Amino acid sequence: MTSTTLIMSSDPSSFEDAVKSSKWRLAMDEEIKSIEKNQTWKLVELPIGAKKIGVKWVYKTKLNELGEVDKYKARLVVKGYSQQRGIDYTEVYAPVARMDTVRMIIAFAAQRGWNLYQLDVKSAFLHGELKEDVFVEQPRGYEKKGSEHKVYKLQKALYGLKQAPRAWFSRIESYFIKEGFERSPSEHTLFLKRKGDAFEKLREKLGMCAAADLN
Repeated sequence: MTSTTLIMSSDPSSFEDAVKSSKWRLAMDEEIKSIEKNQTWKLVELPIGAKKIGVKWVYKTKLNELGEVDKYKARLVVKGYSQQRGIDYTEVYAPVARMDTVRMIIAFAAQRGWNLYQLDVKSAFLHGELKEDVFVEQPRGYEKKGSEHKVYKLQKALYGLKQAPRAWFSRIESYFIKEGFERSPSEHTLFLKRKGDAFEKLREKLGMCAAADLN
């Protein structure tokens, strides 16, 4: 058994196991801080007739490229399997970039001598804004003293929520459009901003790529 396998197998499988370790307690503290800093929820009374959705802690040891421990990550996840369509969510679809498009962009950039930049959005799904009224229970170990009976109304998405991918894509899409980008008609995850003839040439290549997929 490799050291990496040993590390992974030592990840807690329950809150009761994790709370015994200071490193995992710290990881849970960081997750709650991130959620509250992002104004993801607010504590409310559960409305009459509404239901609350459960949440659970998921623990993962993150490794770097050398296989060494990078950090201990605790993530609060919604039990999305208990959501009901038409009540807790409506649409869930969110487009995903095709690898053909990614390769084509890299090739086009190399041909033109462009610089390429990569951005990793930390906890991306937590930035998706919700339109539905979704209520979740208070997480284990972080119940508000004196208000244990209350629930959290989600203002933004949490991982595990069925509409989380769509909520995130809708937010980033609206930002790009506001900044003057246009969504490609043949690749909905690609946004282009006009600047010289490169815009038209790239859009033409994208159209050819989409046509090839249809043939």
